[in-house]
Amino acid sequence: MPSHEHLQWLLEGVDSWNATRARQKFVPDLAGVNVYEEFRKSGLLDSSGCLSLSGINLNNADLSGATLCGPSASGADFRRATFFRANLQNANLAYSRCEGAIFTGARFDGANLMNAKLCNADMVSARFGGTNLFEADLTNVGFGRAYFKDAKLACANLSGADLTGANLVCADLGWSRPWQAKLFPQAQSMPEYGTAIDYTARISCISSLLSECQTLRTKHTNAVLYFRGEGARNWDLRPSVMRCAEDGQFRLRAQESEMLLDLMAKRPKEFQHTQSALDQWVLAQHHGLKTRLLDITRNPLVALYWASQDGNNAQSGRVHAFTVPRELVKPFNSDSVTVIANFAKLPRADQNELLGWTGEDIKEREPYPQFQYVYEHAMSRLYQQIRREKPAFEERIDPRVFYRVFAVKPRQSFERIRAQSGAFFVSAFHERFERNEILAVNSRTPIYGHHIWEVPSQNKDDILSELNLLNITRETLMPSLDEAASAVNEGAERLLIQK
Repeated sequence: MPSHEHLQWLLEGVDSWNATRARQKFVPDLAGVNVYEEFRKSGLLDSSGCLSLSGINLNNADLSGATLCGPSASGADFRRATFFRANLQNANLAYSRCEGAIFTGARFDGANLMNAKLCNADMVSARFGGTNLFEADLTNVGFGRAYFKDAKLACANLSGADLTGANLVCADLGWSRPWQAKLFPQAQSMPEYGTAIDYTARISCISSLLSECQTLRTKHTNAVLYFRGEGARNWDLRPSVMRCAEDGQFRLRAQESEMLLDLMAKRPKEFQHTQSALDQWVLAQHHGLKTRLLDITRNPLVALYWASQDGNNAQSGRVHAFTVPRELVKPFNSDSVTVIANFAKLPRADQNELLGWTGEDIKEREPYPQFQYVYEHAMSRLYQQIRREKPAFEERIDPRVFYRVFAVKPRQSFERIRAQSGAFFVSAFHERFERNEILAVNSRTPIYGHHIWEVPSQNKDDILSELNLLNITRETLMPSLDEAASAVNEGAERLLIQK
């Protein structure tokens, strides 16, 4: 039961209450009290009908099940107070100090928590429907299973906040750097098949590659194996549009959507039968446009070919092997893939807004900064893009999808994709796909195991000869009239040399 004496002291006003707390040591017990109603009945609301608690010292108070809803003044001290299942709907708690407070199961629907200091608070299962958390300090707050529909978290500090299991659909996360929060359960960040990068293997022939693949298959029976081959060992795992120019500037990533539109405008007939944004990106990449898709393959021999195919063979190549959790492998028509493929078609300003980059981040990252200040406008444009291919798509995007990496099984539309057993890695946020780079951003991100095997430069020619015996050649991997003609020319030249 609440203390009647404490309630009476509270009704005497903020100054009197604070003086009493300064004189006496006691833990305020206002559990279950409808504070707003008690002030109203006593005629103690201010001239505008607000509950004026600005500057009140209620730290360590027990307000479990209490009601502070309705108009109220901001700036109270609620540090380490307990608001278990309290009703704070429409309350004005802007600029309040709530560090270490317990708000488990509390209701904040429509409340104003702008600039409130909430670091280390417990807000598990709290409801924030339409709550204003603009510029609130949410450092290390526990938000497990919290509900944020239409909540405004723009410019909030989410560093270390535990959003595991929280419902973030329709929440405004603009300029809040969400990747600094705990977005995923700890168990998902280190799957059993996600071992550390293995640089030790050296691939000198086909049999050594197959031996390494068999070892991975035996150890990681629940994973899907994908591979990528690169002719030099010093290349980053960056999609082509995310690579920097010679001056070190990342110019193309800001032009991503414009590049696709320009290509479609120039060659509309080629895009006439594409059924989705992903189809458009795959077609564009097939014809040489730089995109955010990173080529991978299910066939290790294809990867080995590209790792060995290098002009003068001066450098050692690499085969990247990925043990991908099945939940990260998506078909071409997956909703997650649809979201990311259409995200890539948005203007750069909208992309930056949806990812939560701050103005400072954008100025630092972009040679020509582009800003969008209204998160819901950017999200609305994303839904418009998506509904062009999926008219019934509901407004239920979980923003966590932006911070994941997926292996995409594309539609087998082109001979080249079929010949190379092709697939792609894709992400809205990540611009490099090395496992350690992804985990450096957020250590809980669900991710694949990543193994890197060296292909020594001195073994490349012998490997290509072995692959040729298995009909793994440029002509078979890049089937086209041009490649067939090139193969005929090379064959004729070899015959002349032999004569």
